[in-house]
Amino acid sequence: MQDETLLDILKKRGVSRRAFLKFCAAATSLMALPPTMASAVAEALAKAKRPSVIWLSFQECTGCTESLTRSFNPTIGDLIFDVISLDYHETLQAASGTAAEEARQAAIAANNGKFVLVVDGSVSTRDGGVYSTIAGKTNPDLAALDLILVPQLVATGAVASLDDLVAADPSIQVDDFYPRLAEYDVIQGKRYALPVSTNNMQLIWNKDLFKKAGLDPETPPKTWEEMQSMAEKCQDPANGVVGFEFYTQPVGEGITWQFQVWLWAAGGQFLNADNTAAAFNTPHGLQALSYVSDMLKGNGSQPGPWGLFGDQKACMQLDGSWLFGYRKDAPFDWAIALVPAPQGGTTASNVGGEHLFMFDNAKDKPAAWKFIKYMTSPEVQLEWDQKTGFLPVRQSVAADPAYTQWINQTEPRMLPFVDGIQYSPTRPAPPKYFAVSDAFSREIQLALLGDATPEDALKSAETAVNEVLQQP
Repeated sequence: MQDETLLDILKKRGVSRRAFLKFCAAATSLMALPPTMASAVAEALAKAKRPSVIWLSFQECTGCTESLTRSFNPTIGDLIFDVISLDYHETLQAASGTAAEEARQAAIAANNGKFVLVVDGSVSTRDGGVYSTIAGKTNPDLAALDLILVPQLVATGAVASLDDLVAADPSIQVDDFYPRLAEYDVIQGKRYALPVSTNNMQLIWNKDLFKKAGLDPETPPKTWEEMQSMAEKCQDPANGVVGFEFYTQPVGEGITWQFQVWLWAAGGQFLNADNTAAAFNTPHGLQALSYVSDMLKGNGSQPGPWGLFGDQKACMQLDGSWLFGYRKDAPFDWAIALVPAPQGGTTASNVGGEHLFMFDNAKDKPAAWKFIKYMTSPEVQLEWDQKTGFLPVRQSVAADPAYTQWINQTEPRMLPFVDGIQYSPTRPAPPKYFAVSDAFSREIQLALLGDATPEDALKSAETAVNEVLQQP
């Protein structure tokens, strides 16, 4: 059994090669890898033996393990004996104490660089991390986190300032990072992280639906006026087709994340400069919300669950640079363009991605800093972006001929995402951002659904957001 490959095992379970290849394409997309990696993933998995899995449980309630043991397709037995080799899991394994640690070290040594590491639970930071240890060792010295979560962790006091390390090392070249990304990690005058990956949203349009509606399939809208006009021409209510798909439900970050694009394009701001009060209830905010809510009245769009574009029921939508995995083999022709701008305004987007930071209680800060330097260096970033499909966080990488040549040869449709980085603000960085987003989206949704005027929705959202920000 140990000599069987993963493909051999799957064939025994009735999985066809066609289904296997479809799974590889989906897995490539989920890992945010470029679509060109799908064949490499398939080849690697076809030859792979049962992977060694080392599962570390940090500060958690064992809920993930409970879910695993209650799975029925595959069952826990099928998973362990046919799919993976679970070489370390302190809850499920028979060994304990010294024997368990010896098994973990043996698995690491035997599968060096090839084992799968699964981690569940939070990282303990209080009192040196003593409340979550494995064999007496505390949790990691550094981590990468979605940028919007960094301020929340900084507020706990768990993150180390990088100012002295950056100042002592000119090779970091902070000015080479896109300014909005680099500035995000400066909180109350101190730098706590460095960007390692990024993404943004741009306009995607269905060329086939454009052509069917009598529109030029090669010409996307450049202004808000053009976008609404094209959406009205492209919509087909009788067949359930909307001209533009807006995110209207459920409430939460999806509504906030997408509306901020239109707000920023109109010249508005979400919060004030020090993130202590709402700043969107302005003429700019009213312009943005009036534009979106008017379209949603049947003037090019209508409210509904997200996902119409993939079903060829929407001519246009905003989507992110992560789309190339799941859109590559779409049964229709599509393309990407910068987000349209209002009259007299400019294009805008919303940036995402991960940033690297070091825990304040790190036991080996020099090693953690060495890794941060390595991962954020221009040379490694160039290779990282080419192999993962993430967008450049460094301006020098975006301008590197090797990168632009790779883009043009691999997926030219990525270019608007790269061009759009300079027009993509970052979301505000208050520690309570998600509570702010939730409060904002609940009120704004009323205008999107036609249950409140844009003026009333903005006023109510302003009150709700300020209440959150004023809480201790």
